[in-house]
Amino acid sequence: MKTSSFFSVQGNDERYEDLRVQPAYREIHDFIEEMWKEYSPYADSNFLPNARDSDFQACYWEMYLGCSLLRQNMQIEPRAERKKRWGSPDKGPDFRIVGPYHLWLEAITPGAGITEDAVPEAELGVARKVPDDEAKLRLLHAIREKAKQRLCFIQKGWINPTDCYVVAVNTGKIPHVPDFDPPRIVRAVLGLGFPEVSMDVNSGVLSNWRYQPQDQIPKQSSKPVSTRIFLDHEQSNHPDYVGYEGLSAVLSSRMTPFNSCEPWFDHNKFVIGDDYCIIHNPLADRQNQLPHGFLKCGREYWLNNARVLDSNIWLKDRAQ
Repeated sequence: MKTSSFFSVQGNDERYEDLRVQPAYREIHDFIEEMWKEYSPYADSNFLPNARDSDFQACYWEMYLGCSLLRQNMQIEPRAERKKRWGSPDKGPDFRIVGPYHLWLEAITPGAGITEDAVPEAELGVARKVPDDEAKLRLLHAIREKAKQRLCFIQKGWINPTDCYVVAVNTGKIPHVPDFDPPRIVRAVLGLGFPEVSMDVNSGVLSNWRYQPQDQIPKQSSKPVSTRIFLDHEQSNHPDYVGYEGLSAVLSSRMTPFNSCEPWFDHNKFVIGDDYCIIHNPLADRQNQLPHGFLKCGREYWLNNARVLDSNIWLKDRAQ
């Protein structure tokens, strides 16, 4: 069956309409149409209406993520198979990967927030502190929501407690907040604050580079939020139990269609997924763990000997 065009129908989402009709975005328009040809068998039944009328960025992220998996030779179960098994193509997490690894993957695109703890928009020419805590809170909220949803999927019998499960967070709807290494997603789940260094006041020599510990982030609108969700075990009988130990890893990306308008972006060299940051969960049960390098793109982090943070940068052959 021939796949319909992604931009064939007028929509109400402003981003969607800009990409559909503005000549300046023609290259991005065509890039999305090519992704849609790949991704359409794996999209839920409401995907195109949602992209056109309600949340284009969330749908773009889901499609971008799906195409990155396919181009890494991941085998995604088509939605038609879910319909045969469950009577509906729309039940369960966004992606069921059946090879070469077996895992579920759930995508989420949080916004800036609506309380006093929301990520503020930058004001041109106005100096301000980097809203690192506010950006971390949005990441942590997204991870929490998807961890809770996983428990619901288990209760409904759609997934097993021992299944590998990855949460993929896109920050494209959050105002840009400068980041550094290790990236914010890593610091948000491993209790790391800003970098600091010691300086000899006489010689000016710098030493003892390290990160400030940050066990939690205070909130104006509610109680503090832990930044040690990948370090501290939860009590399963606690009323606020979320089940973080069931998460195999979390993945973060800031990719939006308009990133490709930036001067640094080169369609001829860019590989879908190169922007990912993946952090493995050291608390994951053995059966929930994924091997390092399960997704050979982006940057991958894990705890080494339970205390030292290592990173592995997978390099793609851009000539292929």
